[in-house]
Amino acid sequence: MFGCLVAGRLVQTDALQVASDKFVFNLPDYENVKHVVVFMLGTVPFPAGMGGAVYFSFPDPASGGSVWQLLGFITNEKPSAIFKISGLKAGEGGAFDPGSFLQCCMFSSCFLQDSDY
Repeated sequence: MFGCLVAGRLVQTDALQVASDKFVFNLPDYENVKHVVVFMLGTVPFPAGMGGAVYFSFPDPASGGSVWQLLGFITNEKPSAIFKISGLKAGEGGAFDPGSFLQCCMFSSCFLQDSDY
C-alpha cells in the first residue's frame, strides 16, 4: 500500500502492518537522513473519504520513550509527499540509537477538507 524513499537508498515497500490502520517503516541510520518521501504504491487506494497521516518517531534520551512528530499526510488525491526530518531527531551525535520509525496511519476525512491542502 505504501512506499518510502530516502535519497541514495533503494525504495522501501516492506512496511510492517502493526494494526489494521497503521504501517511502520524502519529507517536504518536515521541520523543521516534529511528528507524522506512517503507515497502510495497505487495498488490499494484509501477508502473514500480517508487519507494517511505520516508520523516520524525517534527516541527521547530524557525519558527513554518514543517521541512522535506529525509530518503531514497523503491521500488518493495527493499520493506522495516529501518530508524534512533533519532537526527533528533527538540524541544527534550521541550513542543513543535504538532505531527510528516512520509510521503511516489512516484518518477520517472529517479532519481533512479539500481546502486544507
